[in-house]
Amino acid sequence: MERSIISRVVGEQSKGERLQRLRAIQLIFDELEKAPNISVLVACEYIEDVYLNTSDGDGKSSEYLESDKSYESKCFSLNSDEVKNSLVSFLDVFLHYGHHIRFGFYTNTGITNERTTELLKQNKLELPDKELMLLLMNKEYVTVLPYLKCILLEDYRKQYVGKNATGYLHVIEKYSDDLWIQFLEQINWKFEEEDENELELTLLLKVKNCRLYDTVSVSGKEQYIIDALDKELEKRQAHKDPLHRLINTDTIRTKFLEIGNNVATSKPLDPCYEDWDSMEKPFDGRDINSKIKDVSPDYDDTTFEVFARKIGSIKTQLRRVQHQARGAYLYRVFEACEEQLIRIVHKQTQKSTVEPSVVDDWIEMLVRSAIAHIEDWGKDYNYPFRSENAVRDTIYELINSCYLAFDRRN
Repeated sequence: MERSIISRVVGEQSKGERLQRLRAIQLIFDELEKAPNISVLVACEYIEDVYLNTSDGDGKSSEYLESDKSYESKCFSLNSDEVKNSLVSFLDVFLHYGHHIRFGFYTNTGITNERTTELLKQNKLELPDKELMLLLMNKEYVTVLPYLKCILLEDYRKQYVGKNATGYLHVIEKYSDDLWIQFLEQINWKFEEEDENELELTLLLKVKNCRLYDTVSVSGKEQYIIDALDKELEKRQAHKDPLHRLINTDTIRTKFLEIGNNVATSKPLDPCYEDWDSMEKPFDGRDINSKIKDVSPDYDDTTFEVFARKIGSIKTQLRRVQHQARGAYLYRVFEACEEQLIRIVHKQTQKSTVEPSVVDDWIEMLVRSAIAHIEDWGKDYNYPFRSENAVRDTIYELINSCYLAFDRRN
């Protein structure tokens, strides 16, 4: 019987997380550092979060799949859903595509203690003193294998319930310890690694040190190359055929040439940066937390932690954009949002406070309006950001600073 496995590619509507795209870019630069004549292919959400294929001039090739997880504070145990899902996926690939494939689990957070579960109790497995993930990372397989097999086999069964795919459960159930170890030896566990912001700084150095750097003058344009590659990977997520999501060494070379020769930015700069520079800064000392609480006292305080993280991230990205391009972009987002606030929101907040869901609806309205505004002006001018996430985080920052508010203060 021909076996099949669950497809874990999210699909054409998924554009991939930024961490995945930055990791894909990092991996291709890492390979270029190792050998100047190597052929490299990378993609996001092809089989796994990140796919890497390398081939040298001697006919040697390798494949690597990576699962990427980005969290503010969450740590992982062997029984965490993210770890179990990744291991089940790795097992499927190991059996379906070949034992030669290497795997990686990459996250900016660390590991935590395991909790005793009913499953472990039923199998009379008492937790050891060390964390199971630490045992796995240290390759103490004799100790960790009974727990790993118990947890993974149960999770594998659950994942295939009601699925048309056959899977390899009957094969895995008969796995010897030697075969389990052979599989686990293919996995590289990467905990407490760089987050998106730290990774972007690392990539700036990698661009500067890339062997393509001396072929064209891109000094001071390193961030543009990273952004161009990021957008290229994001754009290719729309392709139904996963193979069309791949970028290669030639893509890197093309972006160097386009940006070095100013081909990639053929549209002029929007002169409205002058309006941003000359605009009188409104006086409103409140941050985003206070501005929301003033119009919606019941708004969930824990959401402000998310806002703070996103604001910090977009501020870092905005600082890396040239002054005039940054000013033009901020002005267009500001004027689109200000119009909606004056026309709709301020009229409501003059009368009474509102439910938290109303504030969320307002924010989505501002995001839609700003994106449409940027897209329209983008027919004539070039802007550093266009993605929904970037525009939304920019709006958070404009609210957090003095520029935008849900109510009008005299």
